[in-house]
Amino acid sequence: MKEVFNRKVGKSKMLPVFIGGHPRSGTTLLGDILGSHPFCICTPESQFKVSVYQRLEIKDKEYFDVNRAFEKIKKHWRYKIWAIDEFMDFEEKISSYEDLILILVRKYAIKNNKFNASIWVDHTPSNIQFAELLNYIFPEAKFIHIIRDGRAVAASQIPLDWGPNTISGAAYSWMEAIKKGLSAEELLRDKIIKVKYEELVADAEIVLKKICDFLEINYFPEMLQGGGFKVPEYTIKQHLLLGKPPDRSRINVWEKKLTKRQIEIFESIAGEFLEKLNYTLLYGKNAKSMNLSEKLLFYLYELWRGRIINKIRHKKRKEKGIILARKQ
Repeated sequence: MKEVFNRKVGKSKMLPVFIGGHPRSGTTLLGDILGSHPFCICTPESQFKVSVYQRLEIKDKEYFDVNRAFEKIKKHWRYKIWAIDEFMDFEEKISSYEDLILILVRKYAIKNNKFNASIWVDHTPSNIQFAELLNYIFPEAKFIHIIRDGRAVAASQIPLDWGPNTISGAAYSWMEAIKKGLSAEELLRDKIIKVKYEELVADAEIVLKKICDFLEINYFPEMLQGGGFKVPEYTIKQHLLLGKPPDRSRINVWEKKLTKRQIEIFESIAGEFLEKLNYTLLYGKNAKSMNLSEKLLFYLYELWRGRIINKIRHKKRKEKGIILARKQ
C-alpha cells in the first residue's frame, strides 16, 4: 500500500491543492470530500491570495512588506470569513508571500482542530483562471480542474445573487471558463488533473482513488461521506447537499429546471463545447439561436437584476456572513 503523504506541519510548508472551474461545477463538493481526509484542510474560498498579490505589485515574490501584505489581506471580506485574527502572532519567519498565505492556512487548520493537516485544499473556482500566477507563487502546488455540463451549471447559477442572470450569459460565461481551464491543463501538464462532475457523482470511489493517487495520499472510504468543509453561514442555502454522499440522481436535474427554450438557446451558443466534452445535445445542430426580441429582453433583465437587485442581495448576504463568522 502506498505510504500516506504526511508532511510535517512544523517548519515545512503545506502542499497547496487548488481546485478550480466554473462556479457551481462542483468545486465546493470536491473540497468538502477531500477536506475530510485526515491530512487535508479545506478552507473557505480565498480570492484574496491573488487579488492582494496583484495590488501589491510584487516585483520579486521573495521580497515584500509582510505587514503591508497582511493589512490588505485583513481588509478583504473573503479573509474575514476565515475569522482567525486572534491567531495572528507570527512567530514563524516569513520570507515570501507564499509563506504568509500558508501560515494563515495553518492557523485556520489549528482553529478547526486539524492539527496534522499537511495539505491545503482550496476550492476557489477562479483558481483555474489564475493557474499560471498561482503556480508561480506556489511552485509545489497541484491543481484539479473540475468540469460540469454547462446546462447544469446554468440551472444552478441563474437563481443565485451572483453570476449570469440569463441563459445566454450563462452559456458565454461557461465557455470562457472552459477555455481557461483547458489552457491551464496545457500549461501545467503533470501538475493538474481533470475531473468531470458527473463522473465524480456517478462513480465517486473510482474518481476519488484517482485523485488521491495524484495527490499521493491514501484513499479512505469514509471520504465519500464528505463533511470536510465548514460551510460559511452566508452560503449554507447554496450548499445544502454538502456532508452527504454524492447523489447521482441530481446529474440531470437541469433538464427539469430549465425550459426547453433555455436549453435550446444554451446549445445554440455552446453546443460545440458541450460536444467536445462528450455531453449529449438535445437539439444538436437544429438548436435555434436567440431572436432580436430575446436578445433585448435578456439585456434589459441582466441590467435590472444583475446591476441592481442582485447587488443589494449579495451585499446584505456578505455583511451577514462576516458577522456570523465572527460569532463562531
